[in-house]
Amino acid sequence: MTAHTAADTTAAGRAARAGAVLYPSDAGRLKLTGADARDLLNRLSTNYIDPVGIPGSVVPTVLTSDRGRIVDLVQLAHCGDHQLLLTSPGRQDGVIAFLDKYTIMEDLEVADITPDTAMLTLTGPAAGAIGQQAAIPAGVTAIALPDDDGGDSDDDDVGRASTRHFIAADAGAADALAAALRRAGAVPIGAAAAETLRIIRRQPAYGAELGDAYNPLEAGLIGAIDFHKGCYIGQEVIARLDTYQKVQKRLVALRFDDISAGDGISAVTGARLVDDAGAPVGIVTSAAIAPDADAGGAGAPAPAIIGLGYVRTAAAQIGARLRLQLAADAVPGDADAGAATAQITHRPLLFGGEKPARNA
Repeated sequence: MTAHTAADTTAAGRAARAGAVLYPSDAGRLKLTGADARDLLNRLSTNYIDPVGIPGSVVPTVLTSDRGRIVDLVQLAHCGDHQLLLTSPGRQDGVIAFLDKYTIMEDLEVADITPDTAMLTLTGPAAGAIGQQAAIPAGVTAIALPDDDGGDSDDDDVGRASTRHFIAADAGAADALAAALRRAGAVPIGAAAAETLRIIRRQPAYGAELGDAYNPLEAGLIGAIDFHKGCYIGQEVIARLDTYQKVQKRLVALRFDDISAGDGISAVTGARLVDDAGAPVGIVTSAAIAPDADAGGAGAPAPAIIGLGYVRTAAAQIGARLRLQLAADAVPGDADAGAATAQITHRPLLFGGEKPARNA
């Protein structure tokens, strides 16, 4: 794979729009075996998981606490004789502890295979075609995820992508796979460019937009919640928030004005968002320098800072402008911190809106 350079961001944006990019993933990988694996995940998490399921199918779902807060956003892949649970990076132990807490008499064994495997992610409109064209070495498990949708309108193509994960049993197989995918047209990028692409696509990440401070409705994960299934951990809280419209804040995508890309993303990450009266209404959770084609505005003359954040529901209107409350030394040079503003460009829904009833 390649090291990140200043040109990676623009190359990643173009390749992700027209083709596919390839990068190593540090997502956690848990192997679940036992007859009750899928049924237990169905009873513990927000989405409907068919207890039988179809080999090759992948279901995004959220593990929540009894307070309805996010333990992790996970993907459950049916691999035939076992299930593969993809967690957020570094969240394996937390997810294992969650499963152990609620496993009583069920037939379930959980093994963390993250240290013993390598994982590559291929994403972009051409990911499916490239994945099929490339010769997949022995010892590699290919997983096709449901299409991502970090947008909130049908004509928004930034958030739409076909994504494939490849789990290699050893480093040699991973190297051979990466070479085959490159020959088929995948563009390798570094970790920094992959993080920029995540923010361009408005995809929340654990530790920034996901975690115990937030619930799935605030994080725009409504498409990973089945409101027609039975109880799960945290179900009562989440259903009450939805029914009575009590969601206090929303995940939003932001574009920052009056502050240049040269000032750096550290100038805005973690900054408070305030209204015209100076009252705090939100916070910036992630930021990136995006090339002009991906910065959220047509005809932008130069790279711009974009980001994700949480804003109180009443203020989270697309097009609304908020002021950034920056520390006095956050912006170098003579930049006027008080003049920096953020425009809300989207309210991301990673998996779309609420799904219809399964018998519809």
